[in-house]
Amino acid sequence: MHPRSAPEEIPHRPAAAYRLSFTTGGLLRAEAMAVAEVLLTAGNETAARVELRARNLVQQRTATSTARVTREVVQRLSELPPDGVSLVAHGTVSDAGHIMWLAACLRYQFLRDFGSEVLRARFNSGQWTLSLQDFDTFWNLQSSWIDELRDAADTTRKKLRQNTFRMLREAGFLTDSGEIRQAVLSPEVAKVVERCSPMSFLSFPIDDIQVEIHTARKEAR
Repeated sequence: MHPRSAPEEIPHRPAAAYRLSFTTGGLLRAEAMAVAEVLLTAGNETAARVELRARNLVQQRTATSTARVTREVVQRLSELPPDGVSLVAHGTVSDAGHIMWLAACLRYQFLRDFGSEVLRARFNSGQWTLSLQDFDTFWNLQSSWIDELRDAADTTRKKLRQNTFRMLREAGFLTDSGEIRQAVLSPEVAKVVERCSPMSFLSFPIDDIQVEIHTARKEAR
């Protein structure tokens, strides 16, 4: 595996980056914790994929599902620097959840934008709830100029909405009743986010002061 050690700064919403393949599975945190260990020890990604499919560490019922979920988890983990993959494998469940939200945002521009422009924006403005309507409003605004969103079937939108909210709940950012919870990032998680890009902090429900603190730490190094 060759995860990126220092991803470049993220351009602002290029349309080509709007992949819409995160329709099921949530954060895939449990699956990623098992997969990350193999990626760290297998030596290369090809060998890791063979071992992962053979052992079915993602716990799927069919070979097709095993291959699909394994591929998705590996793709998300490949967005992370090595210390991020290690933290997923050996860190706490909470840290793994936060890192997998980061990985999902790095992989999917839509999630990155939704995190910053809706989730964090509402949290910082004192609107500490998130509803399905908030997702639909964001989708409709973006679809006015993003072809992938405009052309997507309504069933796809609903699946993506359901899975996005599932991700947020699994990351600990959203309660079952729709209340936004502030992200409390451990120093280890913050270090991984910093290594990726200071802009990545904007996809977490944290306030401006925390963003400034984390950004200042990177600039001071």
